[in-house]
Amino acid sequence: MRISLNWLREFVDIAAEPPAVGRHLTNVGLTVDAIETAGDDTVFELDVTTNRPDCLNHLGVARELSVIFGSALRKPEFKLIESSKRTSDVFSIDISDPELCGRYVGRYISGVKIGPSPDWLKRRLETSGVRPINNVADVTNYVLMELGQPLHAFDADKLEGKEIIVRRAGRAGRAGIEDKITTLDGIERVLSPSVLVIADRGKPVALAGVMGGSDSEISDRTVHVFLESAYFQPQSIRKTARTLSLNTEASYRFERGADIEIAAFACDRAAALIQKVAGGDIFSSAIDVYPGKRGPVVVSLRRSRIALFLGAPVDDAVVEGIFQKLEFKWSRTAEGWTVGVPSFRVDVSHEQDLLEELARHYGFDRFPSTLPRWGGFGSALPGEAEERRLRSVLEGKGYDETATYSFSDEETERRYRPDIEPVKFQNPMTEDATVLRTSLVPGILKTILWNLNRGAPDLQLYELSKVYSRKDERRVLILAACGALRSQNIHDSEKEFGFFDIKGDVESILETFHLNAINTSSDGIADYYHPGRSVRIADVAIVGEVHPELLENLKIRRRVWIAEIEAGRLIGRNSEMQVSAIPRFPAVRRDFSLLLNKGTQYAAVRQIITGAGIPELLRVEPFDRMDSGSFPESRYSLSISVTYQSGERTLTDTEVESFDRKLLEILEQRLGAQLRT
Repeated sequence: MRISLNWLREFVDIAAEPPAVGRHLTNVGLTVDAIETAGDDTVFELDVTTNRPDCLNHLGVARELSVIFGSALRKPEFKLIESSKRTSDVFSIDISDPELCGRYVGRYISGVKIGPSPDWLKRRLETSGVRPINNVADVTNYVLMELGQPLHAFDADKLEGKEIIVRRAGRAGRAGIEDKITTLDGIERVLSPSVLVIADRGKPVALAGVMGGSDSEISDRTVHVFLESAYFQPQSIRKTARTLSLNTEASYRFERGADIEIAAFACDRAAALIQKVAGGDIFSSAIDVYPGKRGPVVVSLRRSRIALFLGAPVDDAVVEGIFQKLEFKWSRTAEGWTVGVPSFRVDVSHEQDLLEELARHYGFDRFPSTLPRWGGFGSALPGEAEERRLRSVLEGKGYDETATYSFSDEETERRYRPDIEPVKFQNPMTEDATVLRTSLVPGILKTILWNLNRGAPDLQLYELSKVYSRKDERRVLILAACGALRSQNIHDSEKEFGFFDIKGDVESILETFHLNAINTSSDGIADYYHPGRSVRIADVAIVGEVHPELLENLKIRRRVWIAEIEAGRLIGRNSEMQVSAIPRFPAVRRDFSLLLNKGTQYAAVRQIITGAGIPELLRVEPFDRMDSGSFPESRYSLSISVTYQSGERTLTDTEVESFDRKLLEILEQRLGAQLRT
């Protein structure tokens, strides 16, 4: 926002040089990004936050300076010379959708002469970064920069029926007929029913709060002008501007919240200026359609909250002086004040908003720096210890954490999780962020692609976050890896990351949280996994290679391994680590090479051995497998090691041999296992 110092001085006395003015404005929250000289004027480039639309004009900035310098604020003065004819004798205004248009003010000016604007008006607009057009259009832009109220001037002779109707696009009785309008930028636009338009009796003539139509614009042949000053619902204007990709100075202000009470004043101000620079007769009694007139917002401010919230008390006289300069109407109460908020301050509705106003203008530097009162030790959130342990395990295995957006598009989510109905946003900001994600897979694959495209081929990533559905939200841990697990060096060759590497990492995580990681199956595995290189582990995790067709569509030219783990099953467990003393007595290891029927899984062998009822059994581990040899084709050889240990004595050979016989007998009975000779 470009603000002219000379223009500001018409409204307030400023006793400081431009650099000091810039510092003062920055200190009260209107950041000055640049100061430049424009002839005999100085221009401030202001960065106005979205919650302060009242400062998107010179009068609003001058109001802030009036508090800073303790000067009186002088509002624009003008003389409105009206004819005896009434506007309502010529025009009528109807608001058919008062929810979207809270107020509409119109004036009729006849006998204007369109031409170039006087030099003073051109200079003001050019200083503010606005290109002069003609005297009538320039006045509407001048008032916009002066008061912050967008206006629009129509060629009244081009409005059918001398009637203004504020409605949504598409009217009752016109089923199947689309409203269209060619806007001032020369583009024909087809309008959806959500778009609010200004229409005459036959057609739309403007996009409400955004841009006028070319059919009714002011031209050199214009003689009669209909002047509009209105208030539109911010959400409606924002949606129209986003839908049509059309952002203007008017929409920029309306979608942040205009001042509904200034509409009539701004209309009169513009009419007087048009009469001054273009002549003409102003018809008396502007039409002011104001359904549901609003009362002022009233907020209570407690004196005790000032010291508690800001850190130091502020004198009552200072508080009341700041409120008076900011045009807040106040009255004292036993506890403090009752404050009436002016209509242009759409950002003030709570007590803390008033406290912020005091802090801005009293000076943040005048409040001492204090620490909050100590209230004892804090406590960890539920599951925080388990989550820290999980992250520690992952980092120890070489995984780097990544974080992706929770927003996604519906097409992507249905491609990965067609079984889940995604949660849709009512007002999505972009086309690729219309729903909450149902899976972490799309996000981490995008992260892998981003890194591959930037020369990082060897990746081990994880994300611990939430996925969403209409029923619930769940915490999920996803691992992803591609490239080399170990790079080539002088001592060893490169080792590519593979299925058993990521499967081993998952099993290690599950064992850390005391979950059985042996039971596996191929049921319920999503289509984005390679069907022959994926497995479900213990109903807690799915591990596998991403389907090559999916990677090809994503232009990922490397094999990628992923694992999805239900984090709630890990973090929600009371899985404290158990520490035991080093055994005093030696362990005994026995190795067996078993012949098993093909299709028999190691998980079944382990389950039988651990369930054999041998308290001295310490662990079972596989160490070799042969699918062919000097044994039938229907069998395969699995070599396992079994370790026994007692915490009370040294085991004898007789005891160990009895354990071996018991295990071999059970394996033979249940699985038909035999020792390979």
